[in-house]
Amino acid sequence: MAIQITINSVTSGLSPYNVYVCDQCFGGTCQYIDTFSDAILPFSFNLPTSFETYPSYVIKLEDSNGCIYCEDSASSAKQFQDGDYFEFMDGEEYLFE
Repeated sequence: MAIQITINSVTSGLSPYNVYVCDQCFGGTCQYIDTFSDAILPFSFNLPTSFETYPSYVIKLEDSNGCIYCEDSASSAKQFQDGDYFEFMDGEEYLFE
């Protein structure tokens, strides 16, 4: 049975937004879903069947400036106040210890 995801609001960034479903915010496997603008919120889509077997997944948004918004509650990487995570140029997360 299809799992429906709904985005009710976006609090940052500049419309339109590209939507991806990923297994993690940085690196990993992602699948492009669609592009939407603030004018059509709420925005709903069905989770791709390949992600239904994943233990967890995240929704990643990319705004028209190329800024990426994603929150991975399982991540232990440094997260800034605006919700972004610190990431090295090679894609590795900066982890606090």
